[in-house]
Amino acid sequence: MINLKHLLLTSACAALAAAPAIAMPFDIPSGDLKTALDAYARQAGVSLIVSADAVRGAKTDGIKADVSADAALSRLLSGTGFTTRKDSGAVVVMHNQSSANVEPQMLQLAQLSPHVAASVETVTVTSSKLGSADVQSVPIAITAMSQEQLTSTQTAGGPDLVKNVPNLTFTKTNFSGYSIQIRGIGTQAISVTTDPAVAVSFNDTSFIRNHFFEQEFFDVSQVEVLRGPQGTLYGRNSTAGVVNVISAKPTDEWEARASLDVGNYESRRSEGMLNIPILGDKLDLRLAGEWTKRNGYAFNQMQNNSVDGRNLWSGRASLLMHPIENLTATFVYEHFDEDDDRLRSGKQLCDRDPGVTSIQGQNGPVDTTPFQYNGWIGQGCLPGSLYAPSAFGTPNANANPFVAALQYIVAFIPRGTDPYADVEQTKSLRVIDSYLNPTYKAKNDTYEFNTDYNVTPQLTLTSQTGYNKDSLASSEDYTRFKSISGVFIPSKGLGKEVVGQDGQFCDPQFGCSDRLIGQDISSQNSWQFSQEVRLASTFEGPFNFSVGANYLHYQTREDYYVFYNAITLLTRFYNQTYGGLGGLSNPAVEHAAFDGDVANYCNPKQATLPFSAVGTLLGLGCSYIDPNPIDQVDGQGHNYFRSNNPYRLNSWAAFGEAYYQVSPDVKLTGGLRFTNDRKHFTEFPSWTAIAGKGYPQGDVIDQEWNEVTGRAVVNWTPKLDFTDQTLVYASYSHGYKAGGANPPGVSPIVVGTLSLSSFGAATHPKTFKPEFNDAFEVGSKNTLLDGEMTLNLSAFYYSYKNYQISQIVDRTSVNLNFDAKVMGTELEATWEPIPGLRFNLAAGYENAPVDDGQSAIDLMDRTAGHPGWLVFKPYVTATSNCILPSAVIAQIKASPTACLFAYGTGTTSYGGFDPTTAPNNGQGFAKSLDGNQLPNTPPVTLSAGSQYSMPLSEDWAGTLRGDFYWQADSYARIFNSRPYDELHGYTNINLALIFTNQDGWQAMAYVKNVLDTTAITGAFLNSDDSGLTTNVFLTDPRLFGLRITKNW
Repeated sequence: MINLKHLLLTSACAALAAAPAIAMPFDIPSGDLKTALDAYARQAGVSLIVSADAVRGAKTDGIKADVSADAALSRLLSGTGFTTRKDSGAVVVMHNQSSANVEPQMLQLAQLSPHVAASVETVTVTSSKLGSADVQSVPIAITAMSQEQLTSTQTAGGPDLVKNVPNLTFTKTNFSGYSIQIRGIGTQAISVTTDPAVAVSFNDTSFIRNHFFEQEFFDVSQVEVLRGPQGTLYGRNSTAGVVNVISAKPTDEWEARASLDVGNYESRRSEGMLNIPILGDKLDLRLAGEWTKRNGYAFNQMQNNSVDGRNLWSGRASLLMHPIENLTATFVYEHFDEDDDRLRSGKQLCDRDPGVTSIQGQNGPVDTTPFQYNGWIGQGCLPGSLYAPSAFGTPNANANPFVAALQYIVAFIPRGTDPYADVEQTKSLRVIDSYLNPTYKAKNDTYEFNTDYNVTPQLTLTSQTGYNKDSLASSEDYTRFKSISGVFIPSKGLGKEVVGQDGQFCDPQFGCSDRLIGQDISSQNSWQFSQEVRLASTFEGPFNFSVGANYLHYQTREDYYVFYNAITLLTRFYNQTYGGLGGLSNPAVEHAAFDGDVANYCNPKQATLPFSAVGTLLGLGCSYIDPNPIDQVDGQGHNYFRSNNPYRLNSWAAFGEAYYQVSPDVKLTGGLRFTNDRKHFTEFPSWTAIAGKGYPQGDVIDQEWNEVTGRAVVNWTPKLDFTDQTLVYASYSHGYKAGGANPPGVSPIVVGTLSLSSFGAATHPKTFKPEFNDAFEVGSKNTLLDGEMTLNLSAFYYSYKNYQISQIVDRTSVNLNFDAKVMGTELEATWEPIPGLRFNLAAGYENAPVDDGQSAIDLMDRTAGHPGWLVFKPYVTATSNCILPSAVIAQIKASPTACLFAYGTGTTSYGGFDPTTAPNNGQGFAKSLDGNQLPNTPPVTLSAGSQYSMPLSEDWAGTLRGDFYWQADSYARIFNSRPYDELHGYTNINLALIFTNQDGWQAMAYVKNVLDTTAITGAFLNSDDSGLTTNVFLTDPRLFGLRITKNW
């Protein structure tokens, strides 16, 4: 009998018989067999049962190859006199002449679920940029999770990584993207020329546009999250870190896997894999795919149906070629396809601004109710708490200049009637009230061709080629709350009826309705090509190196449309007035159908730059009304908003790292990278309701940066009495992320000396600066208690310059720059006190204050508490609110052109004051940001998990697993305004019960988000002329289901 004290139970994932064979890189030097088996277990992530006494003194030739775990073990034991056998699924290493039996209890403990670690498991980092190594020996803060760990912890996709990685947060963003933040740094900027701060890579190749966080993980070897700047090896877009998804590679063995998942929300998910050895070890093919379909997590009360569902699938083909001994090549093709009703953002919240009835004049209070344009005073929504009952209000419709104009200028809506005043939203964040259901269509094709050629036994030349093509078109109701019905007044007296006697206005995009209707469409088409070559050494001496070069081309066109029937109605009126139809006398009609010829009877002229609004009513006049349905618009209409953003990037870099083993225990790493980034952005104006047709090309903005980044690392592996293995490291990294160009607003439109453009650069600069990060880090990685425990600690300090943050200004996303410090600590630990019982812990603390001396204008609070000033709405052809002294507003009786004539003409006297003395040309008072926390940066994240595995019979094992996650409070914006910007912390609990047998079957019952927590992960402030409503983004609801998997 082999006693427990003689067993070497190394890092675990049990029962190779039930686990799929996946090719992985092994690098185990020749020498002592016991040491080699220990390294093998760590690199393969498997469990071995072996008598330490029996292998003592035995030698092995080692292995360095990309092969399956079975093949690697066979080669490792070749010529040693040892072999393996599988007893009840456990892998036993024994001498060829040994007849020893393994104690049944030990076999049962070793053969626990193949997808759940039965003891402390450390994953081998397989990134070709870092070299194959146990994660415990890499001097970087890195979390690596195998497919088995992803499955057991219910990490279905990118958003679930928050539950496994300290100081990592995730939220969707307003248009079609997302922000993943590591150590407080992420992608808070959303304009087209913005780069990500966290590189999302597929097999070591980063793709700017991808859907890796929208689809679910399938048939992956592992997912690696590297924290901190990784620019030397991973290049641009990695100032915060890297998420590297590594797909499973083909092997030289026949194998297959099928999985079926059913759950609530009528969820169905299927996954499959087939590995085909075609020509021995020369050519292997692996096919994999997954399909997900479910009902929506939200409910559209107006249409009485669920929304935010999923119908998506992905397929992947991988070909592994080994034509000659020194050459290995891999070709990977992956396709992603989605067609469903995904919501880009959730409910739209508003703490309603009731407006004013009295303001302070020069000689005391002034009653504003007699003012014809009293509705222009105010901002639609106030900065209240997103969690208060008042947040479920609707905006004061007068905040929308187009609605206000229909009341006060052309009288299509009864004056004093607020189309949203009697509308109260439901208090559930998962219930919306949309006239239109969302649509979401996305396609992505990714191609990779990677080769490794051994120039000599110690020199490897690597080539990585990547191509990616992506398209997306998404639409949703612009407000997600309804207006009252019967809002329009029939257009009596007009030459051609615009609103019929039935009270319906017929819009060419929406059809006929008696309500206000709005919809937006976000679309993009992009492609990317990248090529990297590297030469790396594995010399036996103290010195090694990795040098290379990289080229990237990325090109995209992003379009954002907002359609609103109020805009079309307003332009219809002015077209008839300027077209000469207003003087005709025609009888009223019951129903006024849309007629494109009549709508454009005034013959709108092609717009040019610079645009002269002479002959118009401050820009209003003869506007082209696009007569096409919403899915076929020609993009030339001025009866909607369009932001057209073509962008091109060319980047190349040269890089190198040197590694020097000073002594057996001390190693130095130094690396440098030179990057040349060139960005090309073409401006197109975003005109709405402006006279004319089309959007002429504006300025071309070409930008270029030449930057040097790098890192220096020293790591020490001391021999300590109280640890099995220890790594101590200290590093300095300098990271860089390029700047870019901000999309234009309404520019330029001139009527004589009057400019209808935005009022200044304080809130809308033309460009934004590049980011820089000087990062310092110390850490320690430890294996203790004879392999039962791992304990990793790290501390970091960042000096971050020009952090890019977006806000909506002049109806478009504009990036500003801020400096900050980020500091924190992290802890990751695993412990298996007895075979089958395992605990894991990941905790992070971070503090990310903005540097002193910085300020910005808060669009939600332009007056910043200064008495005597009020927010005033723009004229219908302008875009942004301004601030004016209340005495001036009283003096001019709230004229709707106040912002234009005060700040758009350069005048020195308006309404009794000098506009040149107003702060920031009337845009608002800048708030101090000293010490404010960066957005979406909770000071504490904590995740903990435990599982217990036990044999149920000779053939079956069971595992019960629970995972806990908690995130502290944070802020949605850099202003840290209380209570508006506060994001409450939240808790998430997952449970899973897994049964596995030795024939490859697995059944998993699970519950995710046991407490059914609905947490707001992010918030986005909309534009001034939308009433400053807030879009919120939510966690998933409680999910439960059953997954059946079969491995062959």
